[in-house]
Amino acid sequence: MMKNFRETFGKKLRSIGNAEFLDDSSAVVKIPVWDMCFLPIGVLLFRFKRFLCLGALFSLFISILALCMREGYFCGFAEWGDDAYFGCSKSMPMYITFFLLRLLIISVFLRAWYRSAVCGGDINIREALTISPLDWKMFISLLIVLGFLCLPIISIYALVLRVPNPDWRIESLYFAVVSSGIWLPLVGLRFFSIPAFVMAGEQRPGLKVFWCKTADNTLKLLLSIALIFLLNSILLINFNVFAVSLIEFSAVTALLADFIYNLLFLLMVASFCSVSIVQKEMLFAWTDDNAPEKKEK
Repeated sequence: MMKNFRETFGKKLRSIGNAEFLDDSSAVVKIPVWDMCFLPIGVLLFRFKRFLCLGALFSLFISILALCMREGYFCGFAEWGDDAYFGCSKSMPMYITFFLLRLLIISVFLRAWYRSAVCGGDINIREALTISPLDWKMFISLLIVLGFLCLPIISIYALVLRVPNPDWRIESLYFAVVSSGIWLPLVGLRFFSIPAFVMAGEQRPGLKVFWCKTADNTLKLLLSIALIFLLNSILLINFNVFAVSLIEFSAVTALLADFIYNLLFLLMVASFCSVSIVQKEMLFAWTDDNAPEKKEK
């Protein structure tokens, strides 16, 4: 039984990113909870060496960018954080610029990682370091996803700082509009496979198709995101505890900690994108008789 499970799991991993079938019908798809939760982890581990090669390269770029713009991970931890050369920038425009440039580097990394580590293509360093129109689409997609993730924080902040209005109609309308930011990200989970279409460079179906196919699957999608979030939180919390000693030891170890943090950050982004990729495959490539294990038979 365990052997059959490993074979089925392996066939699904090998088929990811190489599906020849795209179902754009609006039929509801039953998403297996086990596959939805653990296949994204398998996507990362399947060709983990390729991820490390690409991740180390792009982590180096982000570290150099952070050092030049004085926005490194070590900012605020090291005793020499206020140093004239290594000190941290306190400029908000500088931070926003660094944030956008880092997001663009991440977009280029995701495209290279998807084609190499997910689809199994050869690593082409020259192509990986070239910014293409696809990277700009991925950049915009990431901004939209981050915007949805920030909605609950904005909603809670607006509700806490609100000044109560004596008119109950205005108060009710304000509460209804502002609190929508808390449940809108849950609705957005049903469209979480769209970034996978962007990474693959494929034309996505209409939004109505996503809505119909993911009916009764919101809880399963939430569980998969929650598992990835929990694993990344454990990893980053433990690294933060370990990194404090590295940062305070010397400037070299602080830069090393910054490099490792950026590599872990790329791992976190890739893990969430793996959820999007698996969701795309389940909804549009593994439907009905087109599942990898059935095609093999």
